[in-house]
Amino acid sequence: MRAFRGIPAEMTVDFGKGDSMVIYGDNGTGKSTIADALEWYFTGGIELLSHEGRQHAVAYVGGESDDVTSVEVFTNGTLGGKVAIPDERNAETFHVIRRETFLLRGRTLADFINKTKTEKWKALVEILGLDAIEGLREDLQRARNELRKLSKAAEDELRTYRRAVASGAEDVGEDTVLGNLQQICTMLRVNPPQTLDQVVDPSWLTAAVGASTMASEGSDRESLLAEIKTLTPPAFDKDAVDAWNDLVSSDRARLLPRASLVREAKRLFEAGSVDKGRCPLCGQKVDAKSLAQRIESALVDVMEASRDLEDVRDPVAQLADDLEAAHQQRLSLHNRARTAELGLPPVPDFPHVDLRQSLETLAPAKMAAIAGAISDVRKWDRSAAAVAAKASPAKASTRDTQLVMLATLCQQVNAWRLAERKAARARRALELAERVFDAYQNKQKEDLTALLTQISRRVAEIYATLHPGEGLDAVSVEPWTAKGIELAIEFHGSRQRPPHGVLSESHLNSLAIALFLAMAASFNEQFGFLVLDDVINSFDVEHRGRLAELLADSFSDWQLIVLTHDQPFFEHLRRRAPSWRRLEFTSWSHASGPRTTQYETTDILRDARERLDRGDTHDAAARARRALEELLQEVCEALWAPLPFRRGQANDKREIGELLKGLRRTLKERSKLQLESLEPLLKNLEADVGAALNVAVHASRNRPGGNEVRAALERIAVLDDTWSCSECRTRVWHRGNPDAGRCKCGQSSFPPFRLQTGS
Repeated sequence: MRAFRGIPAEMTVDFGKGDSMVIYGDNGTGKSTIADALEWYFTGGIELLSHEGRQHAVAYVGGESDDVTSVEVFTNGTLGGKVAIPDERNAETFHVIRRETFLLRGRTLADFINKTKTEKWKALVEILGLDAIEGLREDLQRARNELRKLSKAAEDELRTYRRAVASGAEDVGEDTVLGNLQQICTMLRVNPPQTLDQVVDPSWLTAAVGASTMASEGSDRESLLAEIKTLTPPAFDKDAVDAWNDLVSSDRARLLPRASLVREAKRLFEAGSVDKGRCPLCGQKVDAKSLAQRIESALVDVMEASRDLEDVRDPVAQLADDLEAAHQQRLSLHNRARTAELGLPPVPDFPHVDLRQSLETLAPAKMAAIAGAISDVRKWDRSAAAVAAKASPAKASTRDTQLVMLATLCQQVNAWRLAERKAARARRALELAERVFDAYQNKQKEDLTALLTQISRRVAEIYATLHPGEGLDAVSVEPWTAKGIELAIEFHGSRQRPPHGVLSESHLNSLAIALFLAMAASFNEQFGFLVLDDVINSFDVEHRGRLAELLADSFSDWQLIVLTHDQPFFEHLRRRAPSWRRLEFTSWSHASGPRTTQYETTDILRDARERLDRGDTHDAAARARRALEELLQEVCEALWAPLPFRRGQANDKREIGELLKGLRRTLKERSKLQLESLEPLLKNLEADVGAALNVAVHASRNRPGGNEVRAALERIAVLDDTWSCSECRTRVWHRGNPDAGRCKCGQSSFPPFRLQTGS
């Protein structure tokens, strides 16, 4: 981590070869920076900083303008790499990773537990990657609904032609119709057809009826009159219109106009077709991670609202289609009647245009206008039927009239047969669509139930481990309505869903931890590590011990990174997981950043030399001073130098002069000759602190040059070498105690056998 969050320079945390680690530190010492770095690296953002005005705090606040904020992660797989500001990664980078569960923080511990059932469903959809599955279900539903419309239209058309050829019979079939035609033909002394296929043969019809103009005109007139007499108004489902009006008048209606907008924003964002760090819709600057999350959340909301919309929209859209078809049919009849010199009344206005506009603008439909139009249609149909009933037949002989009627009937038979085939095809297509949709939806429900059962089983096991013998059983994650899931628990024989009414805050937090661990164990495909940041704030001592035991025993095959400010919990993990690595944060300062019990003098000196080589004297001096502080603290701690008592972090913020005083006193009591040998070096370092390593001096005109800082660095290195063995490079107190210590190989000791002089 470099120039990241609370780290002004660079900090390295060594997890070994995938070892678990427990990290301890008081609040404000910088330990959560590790969790922040992993969150930023793997997700592209930090949830705490996702709100407006906070994104700048990813970089170290107050750092130099040329400092490059970066996080580098080393792994034994393909997830490692380095990320720096500006972050050039796009949303596609995190498409799969965002489904991994790896980070749980104390401040967001109960977020999932406290979500509504619908919000829990959204989170599960994202984690499990169910959005594509849900999208296909919606596509199948739309296809089925469209086929329903087509099938209904075909059935309506078929009913019209059935009435025309029914001749009063209730059951209309090919045998019945053929028999009626044969009987009429026999009466007219026309060679009767043997099959209905022969009826539609133009040669038979010409031979039977003839091709005279009078026959043609009479046939058209009779056909027109027959159609007028069979008119029926479109069906009006008042409940369907009421359902539409209720939805578009509700609070959820405000989500619906965003559907296409949000989908397009998601497409542009994932395709990388927009400038990095800018909203694809308005172009304003915005944090990319925050934008991706907001688009995804908005899209899930819109998808749910759209699904509700589809359920109530289809019947209203069908009504609009029926009204338009009825209007067009009556306009056509009116035009044909004018040609046939029939005086039909003017066709009334139909509200299909206004109804479609209501569908497009998500506005309430005008119920009174629709009801009034249906009433006007009925009146028009009755008036038209009366005109048709009084219409005079065409002036022709009785036989000509009968032949015209036969020709009309043949045309209607042909139209009826075509309508039968069309309706049959529509029914088959709809039946297939219904079967496919139902099978897919049932399979989706079965798979979801299996997933929830799998999660529930693991959650129950973990929760029972944390709370054995407390009468809280059968913890589960259950479907609740078509678009929701909820947590449930058996509480002394009573099923509680959700469990908030019977569980304490601590128990709810335990449930959140159990759910987090279960989700990760069940569904993580790439991440084999988990980060838990201060998650035991509401736990008592007993439950902290159980959590430590659970993590150490049940998740031993995972790499766990546990951060805590709780000393007892830290000690629990140390005892139960002795193989885990440990890191303690001791303090934090703006100039130096976090300090830990792992002294880093050598690394800081190397960093200071690199900056000096680049000509950055100011930063080199600051890091040299930090290296000297680090070295003196390490020596004073190892030799038990007598220093005034201080409480908490103040113990870690001692001045160099105070540390030198403690070191001199210790050497005077235990190694007087070594003190005499080191005294010139210590005095030179004191002078360096007041001049070359004084940051305030570097801000003045007469600031020291690079040579003075380089000389100070060399003197610090000499003092550092004083306490290390030249053979094994371990400290001279590696073994033994502060009064008498040795290095690992035994060649160097404290007090030393041979004294090395400093200059």
